[in-house]
Formats: sequence, C-alpha cells, structure tokens
Amino acid sequence: MTFKAVIFDIGGVVVGSPMAGIHKYEKEHGLPRNYINVAIVKQGESGAFQKFERGEIRIKDFYIQFGEQLSDPRHKQSYKEYLQKSGKAVPENIPNVTVDGEALWTTMMNETDNVDLKVFHAINKLKESGRFKVAALTNNSESASDQTKTSDSLRGTFDYFVESKVVGLRKPDPKFFLHACKVIGVEPHEAIFLDDIGMNLRAAKKLGMETIQVPMGNSEVAIEKLESLVKLDLHTGVPRKH
Repeated sequence: MTFKAVIFDIGGVVVGSPMAGIHKYEKEHGLPRNYINVAIVKQGESGAFQKFERGEIRIKDFYIQFGEQLSDPRHKQSYKEYLQKSGKAVPENIPNVTVDGEALWTTMMNETDNVDLKVFHAINKLKESGRFKVAALTNNSESASDQTKTSDSLRGTFDYFVESKVVGLRKPDPKFFLHACKVIGVEPHEAIFLDDIGMNLRAAKKLGMETIQVPMGNSEVAIEKLESLVKLDLHTGVPRKH
C-alpha cells in the first residue's frame, strides 16, 4: 500500500489529552471515574459539547449548558449500564453529581498545553521526507483567550489544518473525514489517521483509512506502528529498507 498522507488528531495525540483533564476533575470532585465521559457521549449530537465543537454555540452559553447537562441525575443510570457492559462492579448508590461547566472545561484545556515531543518530532520527519502530505483533523471549538494557545500555535506545523468549528462537522461523522480527504487531495485509502478515541478510529477505518490508536501517555507505541507503515525512521528521518 502506498500512502500519500498522514493525518493527526490534535488533543490526545499531538498535545495532552482533554480526557486526562476529565479524569483529573472527577478525582478532585469525588466523581466516579469515566462518569463525565459517559454523560458527554450520552448527550448525542445535540449535546452542548458536540454543538460547541461544531461552532454552533458561544463559549459562555456552552459553559452553562455543559454543566447543566452533565449534572442531570439521569446519567446515573447510563453510568450503571456502562459499568455493566464493561464488566465492572456497579455500586448500589451513585450520589447526585454537580458539574461546573467552566471549571471542567478549563481543566480539560489545561492538559492541551503540553506538546508530545515524540509526535511533534515524527511530524517534522514526515514533512522533511517530502513523501507525505501532513494534516491535522481536529474537533475543536471557540476558546477563551488563555485556552488552546498551544494547539493553535501548531497550525504552521501542518500542510493542512482541518477543524470542526470551521467546517461545522466533527469526528466521528464520516462526512468530516471525507471533507478532510478532499481538502488534502487524497482518497481515504491513501491516508493514515492517528487518534486517541476508538469511535473516531472506527469511523475512519470504515471509510478505508489505515488507523493507529494513540494510547494516553504512550505515543511511542503509535509512532512505532506509523514507522512500519511509512517505511521511515521517524527518529532520524532515514528511510527503512523494505
């Protein structure tokens, strides 16, 4: 297979994961682990988080709606179902949860201040090789003045920077992946896509993309798999022998 493009997610791949911020917020506020993420996903495409990433609501409105939706006690049942499906112990009682939308979002965005230097170096080696178009495909949003500054500073690193808040689509919507491929000028089967979230990777794979999951805090595993696909040492930039 000859690949023409490598497409990177930003949060959780090139920079720290907002998911780590969710876990930190849960721990600090005595909430069950993964409770918030289950609640976010349960909202579906009409949720505040999802609408915010498509650029449909402003940040102040988002803070309010985000907190209200995640504080809905009906999510306790969804969380119990998630635990059962995962084969984990289900507590008899889950306390009512109150989430401060702005505080949670700030904690999530603080994680994105940290660039993964291994991934950043690999991106530069890909570009230096001259063999691949290198792109970002990110679910992002309007930000407060002090948020996502690190992510935004990375724009010039990529040949293409495709973002949900501009396009009005978000991963895992297949239309967002197809839009990105059209912008980049490749067919899905000609692209490698790296992300940290399973549902995004599954959607890309269904379209024919080669996918690589980036484990939280262990990008080296993903870089090694990427090296095997592009036949390039992404530490030195030297082509590998086939």
